[in-house]
Amino acid sequence: MDTDPNSSSAAQEWTHWFRTFQNFFAVLPGEGLDKLGVLTNFVSPRIYEAVADCTNYEVAIKILKDLYVKPSNEIFARYCLATGRQKAGESLDEFFQALKMLSKECNFKTVTAEQYREEAVRDTFNSGLQSSLIRQRLLENRIH
Repeated sequence: MDTDPNSSSAAQEWTHWFRTFQNFFAVLPGEGLDKLGVLTNFVSPRIYEAVADCTNYEVAIKILKDLYVKPSNEIFARYCLATGRQKAGESLDEFFQALKMLSKECNFKTVTAEQYREEAVRDTFNSGLQSSLIRQRLLENRIH
């Protein structure tokens, strides 16, 4: 693993890398396995610096996950989903898949009708504002 934690695809690359790393562990004999030692063999020297002081595998993985997966801004994600537009040359299927990917960041959960109404008003308020400066400030906030 040598992905720049600040790249726009860092979370996606981490998720894929970690899943394949778990698959690798699944085929290794479990007894007496030094997971932390194996982990250090699969990260670059630059990434190793983040976990060099760790004494156990679970802590190292948590540090790496926190490094790559930033908390999502649900309000901004919902704004992006609500204002998504098909790009020139993008097929209907590609557009639909892009919207489905955007929806993963929205943190949808089971809510009451009242909660759904409040969130719908909030989201429409954000997308309907005339001032892009105010909209930007509101979307930078995680809670409102």
